[in-house]
Amino acid sequence: MKYLTLLLLIFPGIASAQFRFEDITRHANIDMQSVGELSAGPGVVVFDLNGDGWDDFYMSGGYDSDKIYLNMQDGTFKNVTPSNVAIHLDYRTYPRGGSAFDYNNDGFPDLYLCCNGRDILWRNNGDGTFTDVTRPAQLNFPLDKNESNSSTFGDFDGDGDNDIYVGRWVDELNFVRDAAQNEVAYAHKGFPNWLYVNNGNGTFTENAKILGVEGDTGCTNIALFFDYDRDGDLDILVGNDFGVQIMPNRVFKNMLMETGKATFVDMTDSIGLDQHLFCMGIGPNDFNRDGKFDFYETSIGPERLMQNMGGAFKNVGDSVGISNGYELKGSYMTTTWTALMSDFDNDGWEDGFIVHGYIGAIPPWETNPNRIDTCQFAHNIGGHFEDYTLQSGVIVDTLEARGAAYLDVDHDGKLDIAVASHDHGTGGRPLDYRVLHNVTPSSDKTHWLEMRFNAVRTAKEGIGTIVDVWAGGIIHSRQVSTGGGFGSQNSLMQHVGLGEFTVADSIVVYWPCDKYRHRTVNRYYNVPSDQILHFTEDTSATSGTSSVASSAMQQIKVYPTPAHNTLKVENLEASVGKRFEIFDLLGIRQLDVTGSESTFSLSIGGLKPGCYTLRITSAGSAVTKQFVKE
Repeated sequence: MKYLTLLLLIFPGIASAQFRFEDITRHANIDMQSVGELSAGPGVVVFDLNGDGWDDFYMSGGYDSDKIYLNMQDGTFKNVTPSNVAIHLDYRTYPRGGSAFDYNNDGFPDLYLCCNGRDILWRNNGDGTFTDVTRPAQLNFPLDKNESNSSTFGDFDGDGDNDIYVGRWVDELNFVRDAAQNEVAYAHKGFPNWLYVNNGNGTFTENAKILGVEGDTGCTNIALFFDYDRDGDLDILVGNDFGVQIMPNRVFKNMLMETGKATFVDMTDSIGLDQHLFCMGIGPNDFNRDGKFDFYETSIGPERLMQNMGGAFKNVGDSVGISNGYELKGSYMTTTWTALMSDFDNDGWEDGFIVHGYIGAIPPWETNPNRIDTCQFAHNIGGHFEDYTLQSGVIVDTLEARGAAYLDVDHDGKLDIAVASHDHGTGGRPLDYRVLHNVTPSSDKTHWLEMRFNAVRTAKEGIGTIVDVWAGGIIHSRQVSTGGGFGSQNSLMQHVGLGEFTVADSIVVYWPCDKYRHRTVNRYYNVPSDQILHFTEDTSATSGTSSVASSAMQQIKVYPTPAHNTLKVENLEASVGKRFEIFDLLGIRQLDVTGSESTFSLSIGGLKPGCYTLRITSAGSAVTKQFVKE
């Protein structure tokens, strides 16, 4: 506890907020079972089925029936599953999880299901029914065999339509054996992952090879569209199973902002995310409140907390208290699947709910003798995590927990959790899905904001939208994403705990760029806490990329970001006078200089660390660029 004592001295009162949960599964009318296959699945997908502003559930049943639950806005849910969605066995496919998004821009979220067998795209007809459009949408069908474990969506090319990336698992099981024929290593072959590009007419084209994300992508368990470098376009994170000996996790950087063309470059080795794990999930977060996105990666054995050091990542798990976030009994190691990272007690620091789940005997490790794993609550106290499972009020001990997602079930400003597990055919438990209600007492030290976003330039869900909430000089950064849980999708609502602050000094929304690299930035000031906000992209805002900027101005490159002492500006028109202005998040000008060179260096050593806007004006045309000062 020496870390905790030190933190209490540095941050007095920091541990005053502590979260508590209660199991409301039966009260919420959730009655869901799942029988899995090969220990894969199930997941839980949070989405707003009918557009009423309240999050609903899709729950995958595997060999059992799928279910869709409608939020009745009173803490309970109603099973509204159409018969064709529930009884998917007629399709000879067994869903493990998926994602929900509007693929055809008709205003209703559709369902893409990842399956053992052929995947399914269910079109939401808007009247409570769904139609299987897998074949007319020109998705891969039929298939001799398939193992899809994860899907993620987003408008990576900025054309206004959601695209799909599908992470696929093991095609061929191959083991390396010793002289006694014991299995000592893996040499499995993974299915190639799919990148479906939305054609805007209800169909897709699989373009992984053309776009640079084909090849040996490994045995993928989790995939996530996420703007890891905050440059405005969607990158792809891939978490691979058996990466210890086969293929590590991968990172594909989107080059849209750099080149004007949405193609991908493998950046894995150069930024330090080439982790060799049995990766099951990737939980985005900003655990240390520096405005840079970090990633919690789950696995068999020790997990990783990959801290963004400003262009590269470093595992800091040991130093921040998560190295003991797994059970070690003899040679047995617990498997962790999903990491839900968010501020569960609204104290201003993102906590963790880490899903543990028995996976059976895996060479060279033994089978857990009691076959019970306990999901872990990790309380973030000033950037250091403490195991808070026993104090949380609910113990989630499950045989094979897999997916999980967060949402605010009752709109009380506190995040709740749905966790999914299956009995693998044992039939021993009445409920495989559980809903945990956050009953943390509110106080004058626990304020919050919840935010929903509607993009205009790109697909309306605005995947990749970044929001920086500033309160009391502290930055809270969030990004709209599907979440990175195994087979699961979080609420697209973004939640921020503000601690004792009752007003956000500013909220800065960085919307994703469109195919022309136009990126809108909207700012809001003095926003009262404890409310749910709905933001629609205002493309007329002067803080965004100017619509009157010349093509030459739009080619301007600003780097590095984060920057330390010098910010470089390239591709400027030579021998033309230019004005360079830097504004902070409150709109206060911090720098104002002029120059005429084609390459210009700005001295920013005097700026405080944080996010800034650079406005470049030349011959009546203006363009703005965002950057981070470290």
